[in-house]
Amino acid sequence: MKKIIFYLSTLLLISTLSNAQDTIKKDTTYWKKSGFFGLNVSQTALSNWQGGGQDNVAANAIINAEAVYKKAKVTWTNKFDGQYGIIKPGDVKLFRKNIDQLFALSKLNIDAFHKHWFYAAQLDYRTQFAPGYNYIGDSIAGMATSDINSPGYVQLAVGLDYKPAPYFSAFLAPIAGKVTRVNRQYLADAGAFGVEKAVIDANGLLVSHGKKTRTEIGGRLVLKFKKDIVKNVNLDSYLDLFSNYLHNPGNIDVVFNNLLTFKINKYFTANIISQTVYDDDIIIKHDWNKDGLYDNKNDINGPRLQMLTTVAIGFGYKF
Repeated sequence: MKKIIFYLSTLLLISTLSNAQDTIKKDTTYWKKSGFFGLNVSQTALSNWQGGGQDNVAANAIINAEAVYKKAKVTWTNKFDGQYGIIKPGDVKLFRKNIDQLFALSKLNIDAFHKHWFYAAQLDYRTQFAPGYNYIGDSIAGMATSDINSPGYVQLAVGLDYKPAPYFSAFLAPIAGKVTRVNRQYLADAGAFGVEKAVIDANGLLVSHGKKTRTEIGGRLVLKFKKDIVKNVNLDSYLDLFSNYLHNPGNIDVVFNNLLTFKINKYFTANIISQTVYDDDIIIKHDWNKDGLYDNKNDINGPRLQMLTTVAIGFGYKF
């Protein structure tokens, strides 16, 4: 039943976007495009971050691009955010990543019953660019703990969007679907990221592999704020809350991303990146004795608040 509801919602969104494209046709005068590219040297602090990484001086790249079409009663927003960084701590030979995010969004708004209210449908995708690992000294410990589409999240939401100002919106979607994808079979077999894990018999033999996909139906609230809060200082903030109606609805999935950009001059900027994630279906493993095995009796595994903070300064260009 959950899959039927989700697929029907997907068809609704595709139909709506198709109608919007018919309206748009080849007229480019109603498009507004903007973006930012940054290449920075940074100092990073991580806590319980499931993608892997380590505090240190590092280099990272940021790209944000947005294209908005607006004509009559229709507004169609398309956005891409990408962040990736590498680190080479001390005398360690291996380069390691310290920040990794890929996020794409397409959102359609149609004027509703008041100038600040819109019928809205949003489709978005969130994953990472490259595998994440745990390390012992200068060596990788075990197989990848995450990868592109391990996990990957596709979310569809239909509801009402409240926009009292150009820089703020509150999207309330009583109908929302969330699909979690785990492409790496050994991660799916372990039940990583909330998918159904493999079935093992009493002799320890595999009966059936874990499922690579999990579908959830629930409600969603998305708050967005993007504005120059003072001259040459821009805040881009995104808070996403999701509740699964059919499984522990009180346990809210949280994604809270903030990008604070300080413009120094035309080509140089400073950035503060803050990312917070909580999902009680994601089990965070702690290797307290640092043996890389995660099976010591003192190793405590469970859902945890994931936090990442990056302070960076370097080249930045708005377009």
